[in-house]
Amino acid sequence: MLNLSAGVIAAGSAAQASDMTGDLKTGYLLRAKPRNQFIAQLCGSVVAIFLTTGLFLLFTKASPCILHPPATGECKYGAPSVAAWAAVATAVSAPHLPIPSSSGYTSIALGIASVLTVLAKHYLIPKKYWMYIPNWNAIGLGFVVPQVYYSLAMAFGTTFNFFWQRSNPAGFDMYMFAVAAGLVAGEGLGGVFQALLAIIGVDGSKYGTAIGCPGFEFCG
Repeated sequence: MLNLSAGVIAAGSAAQASDMTGDLKTGYLLRAKPRNQFIAQLCGSVVAIFLTTGLFLLFTKASPCILHPPATGECKYGAPSVAAWAAVATAVSAPHLPIPSSSGYTSIALGIASVLTVLAKHYLIPKKYWMYIPNWNAIGLGFVVPQVYYSLAMAFGTTFNFFWQRSNPAGFDMYMFAVAAGLVAGEGLGGVFQALLAIIGVDGSKYGTAIGCPGFEFCG
């Protein structure tokens, strides 16, 4: 467990450093001053300390299964990253590996396939065909996130962007990222509002509809 904790800290630090590097690169391309970017990052980090804590308390109150998952494993506001790390902790601490060997072989094969895909993309495949190469980040996300609506949202968004880019390339280049960011932020704010409704007992699980949900069970 100590080794796992050290790995989580190292991986988290590397992930945060990578994210900040991307942010600084974006600011550089926009000709923003590094000092102003650092101040903005610092202010955002300070606010996030209190904001994330409050949101965690809100969601755990609306959905206690986050902290105390049922035997079925179903949870309205599941935490995919937490579940993934919990599975890693169980795997490395168990006396016998609790997963079949075929899962390990599949992971190795997919890792090799992703490396070969990247090499083929940059050294063998012409750039005009790059749009047909699978995005392994999206494929990996599908393995981590158990809910189907994320995959469906990515499929619908990709299809919409394809036709948008073909019909109006200038508008696509100007507004695509802004529209996508707005949809992502709106979905997050909608989740907060939905948690508030769950706390006061008027959320969709009581007054919603299951039309369009898999198995005709409420999935909102």
